[in-house]
Amino acid sequence: MNLERWETGTPIAPEFERAWRECLATTPHAHFGFDPRHLDWQARHGERALAAAIEVDGRRGALILRRVGSRMVCGWPWRLEALVANPTYVEGGSAGLEQSGWLLDPAQRLAGGSRLVMHLVSRSIVGAPHHAAGGTLLRSLSADPDRMLAEMDVNKRRAVKRALREGFEVREGTNHEDFRAFAKLQRETEARRGIRLPALAESPAPGESWREWEHPWMWLLVVGRGGAAEAGSGYGFYEGATVDYRANASTLEAKKLGANALLAFEALRRARERGFKWMNWGGLTEFKRELGGLPIQIERYLGGNPAWAPINRAEAWLANARPRLAAWAKRMKRSGATPKPPRGARSET
Repeated sequence: MNLERWETGTPIAPEFERAWRECLATTPHAHFGFDPRHLDWQARHGERALAAAIEVDGRRGALILRRVGSRMVCGWPWRLEALVANPTYVEGGSAGLEQSGWLLDPAQRLAGGSRLVMHLVSRSIVGAPHHAAGGTLLRSLSADPDRMLAEMDVNKRRAVKRALREGFEVREGTNHEDFRAFAKLQRETEARRGIRLPALAESPAPGESWREWEHPWMWLLVVGRGGAAEAGSGYGFYEGATVDYRANASTLEAKKLGANALLAFEALRRARERGFKWMNWGGLTEFKRELGGLPIQIERYLGGNPAWAPINRAEAWLANARPRLAAWAKRMKRSGATPKPPRGARSET
């Protein structure tokens, strides 16, 4: 096994960066989280990680491990941080992401004595303790804009057309005025949900979170009538690979008039024009399902030092049994009887 590694927060070695970028250059699912500039920025803000470029028997892959307490964590329930170069580029199945399963073994070696939590697509590995973690929708950008619009749910197509009739226009957010306008929309949106965000600082200090869109791996789109921003969506991206949906906010009126659907369609269209391969909608909500895409189920695989094996097996068993136990309890309450516990949910003696 050939392995190049980088502890973020330390200077990046030219040899590592070369191997890293060569691997990601042929990885259509690479996202902004793999950008060395982003990893360095995170480290300078207290979130260090271990990045590794790996080659085993002709296969090449890249993974990121983050320290979270006593665990080493790879990926999220909606975004993977273990990817392989040259995966089969397919429209169906798991879009080639199941090929990342072989990276579990190198990840366990890199985790050392720590417990490993690694997110991979469903059925990547047989035998390793795992349970459902979440999922996302991946939208291929290979189709032309007319086809992408046609493949959206009818409600979203109508919303896009309505927003256009109402005179909404989409543009890229490129300056502090746009960033602050979007931040205000975020506060308005969260207030409707009963969440109060901190007030915006008056001066554009470098540490202000609303300035994140000025980073070279971020992309902000805003939409409005007559130039005023009435809605916006923020994305992260890795050039030539994947765009990741990250944030959305709007006035209540713009939401009702279809501005968010227009933003989503324009993001797909513009991402395709810029040569990206995939859009990751970052979840499985009904709004995102109506935008179209390939549902990807993500599992949480558990590993690390053998001493963690009992805890890993117990966590996986409990997580997998919970839905069956809930269904059993629901049936028991509905019937008034005491049915036998579901198979796989009984205590072993």
